[in-house]
Amino acid sequence: MVLKATQLKKTFSSPSKVAVLRGIDLEVSAKEAIAIIGKSGEGKSTLLHILGTLESPCSGSLEICGVDVEKYSSSFLRNTHIGFIFQHCHLLDHETLLSNVLMPCRIARKNIAPHSPLYARALALLESVGLQERAHFPARVLSGGERQRAAIARALCNDPTLILADEPSGDLDSAHSQEIHALLIRLVKEGDKSLIVVTHDREFASLCDKTFLLKEGLLHPLVTL
Repeated sequence: MVLKATQLKKTFSSPSKVAVLRGIDLEVSAKEAIAIIGKSGEGKSTLLHILGTLESPCSGSLEICGVDVEKYSSSFLRNTHIGFIFQHCHLLDHETLLSNVLMPCRIARKNIAPHSPLYARALALLESVGLQERAHFPARVLSGGERQRAAIARALCNDPTLILADEPSGDLDSAHSQEIHALLIRLVKEGDKSLIVVTHDREFASLCDKTFLLKEGLLHPLVTL
């Protein structure tokens, strides 16, 4: 099991008390793609942040790759098992595209020197997303679609087991969104990764193995869209 969440609850107390997550149960197997849909304000991003150890639940338990997250540092788990893709790519505009893709490896203090295996992996990932010719361009010159493709490559660079994506095409037009959706699913499947994606796009959700609706703080499995 790649991820197992049991009765995760989250309540915000300011400015008023709101129970956002009321008892989330979720299991994600190896090579499985999971979509979470729902209206704005239902807590989708909050749930994804908890699953990615960026936030802590008020109660409940979470295991990632068989590890109880309370027994290890969140930074260790993120550096070892998790790759993130966000709606806003958060690329460093003054850095080259290659440097951006290597950033998770740098944060994990891994060897990213030229000719190292991770350096070669980053270049191969840029080729897989069609950006090999822009490897040494500053990120600021990229288009929106190119920036999101770069963000996908960055998420995969550390060879994580689990990819978490929060509205990864939310800033793109329909044509570019479809391109990003297909690319992400293909790379996840080819790389034997698992995926949890938060999206408003039901067409994107239909590409995943399972879809859940987050409503009133609970996850409801959807058989069809």
